[in-house]
Amino acid sequence: MYYDMRTTHNTTSAQVQRNYSGQKVRAEVVLGSPSANCGGVGICRVMAYGEGSGISCPKVAAWISATEEGRLRFEFEKGSMEGRYLRRHFRWLLFQVFEDYLVPFAVLKALKFEQRTIHPGIYQVWEIGDRFVVDF
Repeated sequence: MYYDMRTTHNTTSAQVQRNYSGQKVRAEVVLGSPSANCGGVGICRVMAYGEGSGISCPKVAAWISATEEGRLRFEFEKGSMEGRYLRRHFRWLLFQVFEDYLVPFAVLKALKFEQRTIHPGIYQVWEIGDRFVVDF
């Protein structure tokens, strides 16, 4: 199977931090691929914060916002994930996605954000304080 891998773009930490302004939505993210029963890498599921209390899969707390360029920004809280997930998903400061994931409208409705699809690709990760930041 062929995946259209996106290359990362060069953005400085100052530019990433500048985009922090604006409205954010608190969420819980299950990492992995939906077709692999949430195994592997990528985004398996995104839920409103607290919605995943009955789910046994490991979840990562995150803030979701829109960048000035209209991309989805996920700020994953490092303290909310086990070491093995840190290594699997963020070790090389690259985040891989192997299949499309459509973020539920109910999670993003407060952002009034139309583009909800995270496409396959390799995305740059910025480590800023207690968070890993990825722009999709």
